Amino acid sequence: MKRLKILRVVIGLNQGGVQQGVLNLCRGLNPERFEVIACAIENGGAIAAEIEKAGTEVIVLGHKRQPWKTIPALARLMRERGIDIVHASSYHSSLYARIAGLMVRVPVLIGYEHVVFDHRRRLRVWLNRWLEPRTQAFTAVGEAVSTQVRDWYGYPREKVHVVHNGVDIARFRPPLDRGVAKRALGLDPARPVAGMICRLDEEKGHRYFFEAIRTLDPTLDAQWLVVGMGRGEAAVRAAAQAQGIEGSVQFLGLRRDIPDLLAAFDLYVFPTLKEGFPNSLLEAMAAGCAVAASDFPGNLEVARHERNALIVPMGDAAALAGAIDRLLRDPELAARLGAQARRDIEAEFSLPVYSRKMAALYETLWANRRR
Repeated sequence: MKRLKILRVVIGLNQGGVQQGVLNLCRGLNPERFEVIACAIENGGAIAAEIEKAGTEVIVLGHKRQPWKTIPALARLMRERGIDIVHASSYHSSLYARIAGLMVRVPVLIGYEHVVFDHRRRLRVWLNRWLEPRTQAFTAVGEAVSTQVRDWYGYPREKVHVVHNGVDIARFRPPLDRGVAKRALGLDPARPVAGMICRLDEEKGHRYFFEAIRTLDPTLDAQWLVVGMGRGEAAVRAAAQAQGIEGSVQFLGLRRDIPDLLAAFDLYVFPTLKEGFPNSLLEAMAAGCAVAASDFPGNLEVARHERNALIVPMGDAAALAGAIDRLLRDPELAARLGAQARRDIEAEFSLPVYSRKMAALYETLWANRRR
């Protein structure tokens, strides 16, 4: 049986949910059936190094978003490597990769949709509608994303496949002793730890976390962590300063030792305002953390109120503060929700589940390529 060559194209491979999904794909697919090449248009980075460590080739073109350079480079790569399936994420990389694939007649082209947009851009709508008949399928990370792209771009329902992200459960074992995990990170084992791990961007809702911290009873005596980096870092730090709590929050920057960090968390806080499907939330739940999250539709595809998390309205700092207070003061509730969260992730959103769905889609599209 032919070993299928898959070119997985993204803008960059430094950090983010899309990039983590590429790493999961490389780890999860059967290497005897699929040969994956990860291609970054602009830059490599931390996740690129992990992909290479997993045994998958990474190619970094080193281009900016310049179609006159990027499209020919991608076309050459596809022709030289004999690519069978192109699977490309985000608007620019998906646009360039699918056009390049058409130029060299790659048999299967797949677009990858991962974010809910705030507003339409006419050129994007037009180009996506033009490419739709020439694209065999689209994957969407969640139902909210699927609904939007079908509405905006007119994609046929049968072409859009919801494939939720998966998480490698084995990497996120709940700690036998959370105090030991705290000490390893230089934290006080006697005090609770709560925080956020995600891109630093205003849309992630950090400001509501900071407002909640300001209103909480100081007797909670919690340690507050913010992990991540991003273009919105200045605004996020300014939001902490505006609430007068910047001295109480530790900003740890970009970290890749996420399992070790989550092992020390008593509570994961995720008040996002915009999300396709939340990788960081999946990881926290896989680690058995108690979770307080907003009711953004992407979150609700995995987090269920009073079953595996506490859910609060988006943008409601008072409700978020109430959930944080409740979970930190009731360790039994936190433990019950965290344990159920891990069971739910293992059953529905594990790496094997994700890998099986992606492999089945690739096999189906390859079998139907000439129809």
